[in-house]
Amino acid sequence: MKKIHIIAGLLLFGNIASAQMQPVRTLSVEEAVAYALTNKAEAKNAKLSQDQAKARNWEIIATGLPQISGGIDYTYYFKRPLSPAIQKIFGGQTDGTIQLYKGISNMTSDPAFKAFLDGSVQGLEASKGQPIYFQLPHNVQANVQLTQLIFDGRYFIGLKATKDFTRTATLSKAVSDQEVRYNVRKAYYQAQASQQAQSLLKENLAIVEKLVSDTREVYKAGFIEELDVNRLELILANLQNQIQTQSQLAEIAMANLKFQIGMSMNEQIILTDKLNELREKVQQPITDFTPSKRPEYELLQTAIRIRGYDVKQREAGYYPSLVGFASYGGGSQVDKFKSIFQSNSAATNGNNWFQTGIVGLSLKVPIFDSGSRNANVKQAKLDQEKTKNDFDNFMKGLELQLKVSETTYNSSLFEEQYAAKSLTLSQKIFNTTRVKFKEGLGTSFELVQAEQEYTTNQLKKIQATLGVLNSKADLDKAQGLK
Repeated sequence: MKKIHIIAGLLLFGNIASAQMQPVRTLSVEEAVAYALTNKAEAKNAKLSQDQAKARNWEIIATGLPQISGGIDYTYYFKRPLSPAIQKIFGGQTDGTIQLYKGISNMTSDPAFKAFLDGSVQGLEASKGQPIYFQLPHNVQANVQLTQLIFDGRYFIGLKATKDFTRTATLSKAVSDQEVRYNVRKAYYQAQASQQAQSLLKENLAIVEKLVSDTREVYKAGFIEELDVNRLELILANLQNQIQTQSQLAEIAMANLKFQIGMSMNEQIILTDKLNELREKVQQPITDFTPSKRPEYELLQTAIRIRGYDVKQREAGYYPSLVGFASYGGGSQVDKFKSIFQSNSAATNGNNWFQTGIVGLSLKVPIFDSGSRNANVKQAKLDQEKTKNDFDNFMKGLELQLKVSETTYNSSLFEEQYAAKSLTLSQKIFNTTRVKFKEGLGTSFELVQAEQEYTTNQLKKIQATLGVLNSKADLDKAQGLK
């Protein structure tokens, strides 16, 4: 039992040591985006979709290239089909043949010919009333076939559409990458804001702890009441609770960032871009925006073209199609399986394999389908109209998205200015009130209020800066910026 505890302790120590030895990764915003574009599942799938589009294009192209196929079939008849007795079909002729052979045998003087005729007569007499099999027990068929599409309107239209299939995959990846960048940036901003709020509260905690300690000494000297100490201790308890809550929020924000970039939750990362540094990099919104800058714009335009190709391809079904073909093969029927592989056999007159070869053309002309093809074409046209409606809806939604994001961004700038001004004023008030309290000119109630307002405005300033960064990210996305 003691050994088990020792082993468990060693394993636990090994796991802790391994976690401590794991390297810590530092990430800026752009480094986090680059990591996500390589490791996030959505980004990986978008790249796979591009490869899939290339494979699909080759599948379309290959249908118009030569197609070669081969096959071999083996059949064993353990119960062979029978024909009627020979005398029921050729009975009269068989009797006549026997009489003829006997007559010739009596007249001939050639011993060999006489022996042949006598043997034939015996064979014919023996076969009278016996069943005839249509197949020998062992049958093998093998062939190689070549087909070549010569003309099919649907194929040539499909070739035209292959470029747009590739373009669709490329644009879909651009849309996916844009969404990944957007989500990573917002997650990074939130994680950094949470960490900075936590650090700020810890700094305030150190100030309040020092203030509580000094106030207790003043209370012991009898210069202030116990109520003043209790009020400051209440500030201290509230700050400790805020730090605990903010610590949990920071952990959640960091976990969300790791998820957005496709990183394991066990990895340790340090965010190098501070909120103020990121805020300084924010550029003025562009004023010459055009909808074509959005990847969704061209993606929907391409989708409309593909729908058009689909309509034309279905309409091409009204035209004839021509296919050339060639086939070469052979077959064998034998009594015994081993005879299949013999080049000479007396039972089959010296050859067990019978070969065949053909070449030809196959022309298919649609004549009447009771309106099935017309209904098929109509469905394709309706799908194209639906895609056009999707494009129109996108354009209207884009106008709304731009309007909302611009308004939100401008509002966030105003809120940031107000938060900065409020923070400056609350800091002055807190510093003045703290000095007055130490000098006995102010009350603890005033100090508590000043500290709470100062802390609140510090957090509001962080949230205001975060709001500017987030709203600018929304605006960049609406304008199609990377």
